[in-house]
Amino acid sequence: MTCTSHLLRQYIGIKGQVIAVFFTVLTLLTVSLPTQALELGVNAQQGTEYETQGFSIVVSDNFSRRSPFYWNLGFSRYDEIFVEWNNSDLRFPINSAEVSFSYRPPPSSRNPTMRRISMEYQLGVAASLTDNKFTWTELNEEKYFSETGDLNGFVAISANYKISPKMSANLGLKHYPKLSEFGSFSSVFLGIKFNLDFSPTYYGR
Repeated sequence: MTCTSHLLRQYIGIKGQVIAVFFTVLTLLTVSLPTQALELGVNAQQGTEYETQGFSIVVSDNFSRRSPFYWNLGFSRYDEIFVEWNNSDLRFPINSAEVSFSYRPPPSSRNPTMRRISMEYQLGVAASLTDNKFTWTELNEEKYFSETGDLNGFVAISANYKISPKMSANLGLKHYPKLSEFGSFSSVFLGIKFNLDFSPTYYGR
């Protein structure tokens, strides 16, 4: 029993360290990069199951002024994620903090309308912020489907349409090969991005 308690405390400690490192990386990325403009995106998410819906909020910027490579920090929430266990259909919410990197190749078309459209390819990891446990009372069993600190990789592809210099719309697909104990999970997202310019304005005489 003492050994089990020791292993449990050690496991919880490792989980806490993983979360601390994850958020430290997020903070360093936000603070240390020489940013004068940020991109704020808000997306509505629709999972493969009809009831599974959610949203995400993402802050992005490229690594240099003309670089096609971007870093992204975000928060996402999904409601009613489906899982089957012990012949029961269960649904849980899950919240995640995300960090990812993406590539946006510059438009090659000379057509003014087509130049408003760009593709984005994204690779990232999400840290779960939710404990989801189901207790089977009759069998005296319990099962964790997600725990705080779970790390789940994901990929995404999206198309962006530039509405104006300050705003664009995006439509894409996001996929988790394995989302904690829920198995593979995919969602379609639709959203809007705003360019926030923090560079100083100079006025001449």
